[in-house]
Amino acid sequence: MTYHATTVTLQNIGGIVAEKDKYGRRTIRTAFNVTVAGKRQYAVQMRGAPRLENGMVVTAVLRDTDNWQTLVGWLNHATGEICGVDSPEISFWWFVAGILMSALLYLKWINEAHSGDASTRVVVWIIAVVAMNAWTLFSWRRSAKVYRLLKP
Repeated sequence: MTYHATTVTLQNIGGIVAEKDKYGRRTIRTAFNVTVAGKRQYAVQMRGAPRLENGMVVTAVLRDTDNWQTLVGWLNHATGEICGVDSPEISFWWFVAGILMSALLYLKWINEAHSGDASTRVVVWIIAVVAMNAWTLFSWRRSAKVYRLLKP
């Protein structure tokens, strides 16, 4: 997937809506309206709870050029904070944890297969673990690409 970085000034920020987790403690996603380069953008969404102030200068990473509905994350020039995406280090350690957990589960399942206790449930679990590892791998790749664009 191709990402595009653009440096802009955010103006007329409004309509901020924070989506909380089911316990109401942590903000999962923030939606807001903003004017970018003279064009009004509605319901722009970003993961987490970014600081939103009129006149902010940010370098934003978009999946599609000039389409703010595809916002991935940004670098706030005033604070140096990167919002919307995990750091590559955190994503990498989640990937490593998934691989280690997978190795332990595979050893257990191989032992079950050799003892004759294997069933279709093992196949379902193997597929689920492979999907989890693929998800963490792609999360790591995405965060590394975004960080590379924001901090060259």
